[in-house]
Amino acid sequence: MLMLLTTIIGVYSAICWLYENFRTPVLLLLRGAQQLLLGGRQSLSEKYGPWAGSSDGIGKGYAHFLASQGMKVLLIARNEAKLKRVAEEIAAKHGTETNILVVDFSKGEEIYDHLEKELRLLDIGILVNNVGVINEKPIQVEQMEKRLLWDLININVGAATLLCNIAVPAMKERRRGLIINISSLSSLAPTPYLAVYAATKAYVTSFSLALREELAPHGIECQTVSPGYVHTSMTEYLAPTTDGQKNSLSIRLVETNDMIRYAGYSIAKVDKTTGHWSHGIQTAILNALPASLKLRVFTKLYTKLLHEYSDKAKKRT
Repeated sequence: MLMLLTTIIGVYSAICWLYENFRTPVLLLLRGAQQLLLGGRQSLSEKYGPWAGSSDGIGKGYAHFLASQGMKVLLIARNEAKLKRVAEEIAAKHGTETNILVVDFSKGEEIYDHLEKELRLLDIGILVNNVGVINEKPIQVEQMEKRLLWDLININVGAATLLCNIAVPAMKERRRGLIINISSLSSLAPTPYLAVYAATKAYVTSFSLALREELAPHGIECQTVSPGYVHTSMTEYLAPTTDGQKNSLSIRLVETNDMIRYAGYSIAKVDKTTGHWSHGIQTAILNALPASLKLRVFTKLYTKLLHEYSDKAKKRT
């Protein structure tokens, strides 16, 4: 009887793991084949609306991809000079209309009335919710500056939530639209020394999955993207140094263009993805572990990183 019960539990666990980790790649293959064989695929602007809103980093990669698909692009961030440079780059490369909106999300509640008025003027079909910050290296909570703590909350949690709050009413009226919420592989388990960032991304994942169910009856899609480390300005500290030195995570760093090729292909096909096949493998391995063991893995990895950066700081002094 005990053997039978153990077998049933094992088979059930294996089925759950297979479903959770192979659902996305199987759907990608099936829906890609369906579009290839049956044709009749709508353009993204026809399916969702003419404008896409995005930001820097991964968002810049999405902006280039969506512009290449014929969508108009609205870039939102706080650095006006950088926004203008990227807008000119996208317009020149893809020949699409590109606007900018200068917003500092770290200021919290005060920015959203103006932001809502500006967004109402455009038919936003796709919202790429990727604005975010991260502590530049593993650090203990009590050593973090309060400004950074507030930025992590106001930007990673506040912006993701309020932008959806602003964009959804118009999408419901048109009964079309897509929200792409950028979470993180770190949302899979509590992450010591990256504790606040990981917690904000756990929030984004939970919020995004729930929002997907809320919006589905209204013809609106919500995709959750949970990548591992992608080479952007936020993760520059993980990149190999000029002398070739690497840290524990450098080998896992994926270039933005490589991620966008995969993540862009998944748009309109799946509601959940890691954004890159290598991050999918990492996620599948982590999903095979119980929560307590995942926590131990993350603790060991980031404790090692903490010591690496502590040693570097000591050498500099």
